[in-house]
Amino acid sequence: MATLQSDNPQLLQRLQQEVHVWLASPEDVSDADKLQEYQSLLSADERQRYRRFHFDRDRHHYLVAHALLRRALSAYVDVAPSNWQFSGNRHGRPEISAPDIVPPLRFNLTHTNGLVACVVNLELDCGIDVERLSIRGNLTGIAEKMFAVNEQQDLKALDGQAFAERFFCYWTLREAYCKALGVGIAHSEKDYCFVEAAAGQWAISFDSQSNDDARHWQLALLKPTTEHVLALAIRTEDTPGKAIIHEFVVP
Repeated sequence: MATLQSDNPQLLQRLQQEVHVWLASPEDVSDADKLQEYQSLLSADERQRYRRFHFDRDRHHYLVAHALLRRALSAYVDVAPSNWQFSGNRHGRPEISAPDIVPPLRFNLTHTNGLVACVVNLELDCGIDVERLSIRGNLTGIAEKMFAVNEQQDLKALDGQAFAERFFCYWTLREAYCKALGVGIAHSEKDYCFVEAAAGQWAISFDSQSNDDARHWQLALLKPTTEHVLALAIRTEDTPGKAIIHEFVVP
């Protein structure tokens, strides 16, 4: 078991009060040598998954996302990016399995067309989701199947781009919350809904039959680009809210 160390101890210390979101634009990485370097960071399992993608864009996004994750974790801890090992829970959410470090770094990873992101914090359950804002597919049908009644009623008052933006606010928040729980959105329930408590301030509300408590959760909704919405869910229990710091980097 190792204690956390870093070439940048101030960055690590900041995680006591902050949650960090690392962002990268896959389109910014096209150099062949850099991409080969990224591949060298992957585990054998990750390389197999990387090769299985049918479309070049999906393969590229996967590679940049996992390079971003490994480089981000190594910004806090004196561990080479290629030496991180991960294992999944029964629903597939990855966690650090080696090295065994105290206190533990926790993370979650997401990517969509044009953007990859990971969240890093100390010890707390966390989930992140990012989506590109666009009107595609049957969003109304998805909302009726997946969203709480209050969320559906809110959407009925909107149309066009305003509808799409609010839809993806609810979708990304729900996805981030489910990922923080360690499950996929297929396990989402309708016994909670997301509420904009004030401009830009979001909270979760549970019905009386739920075993969860809104006081245990910190939510954040960001617009890292004009085309994307990003949601975070952090299980802070009863601790004060943490500052959300986000930064674009090239891994």
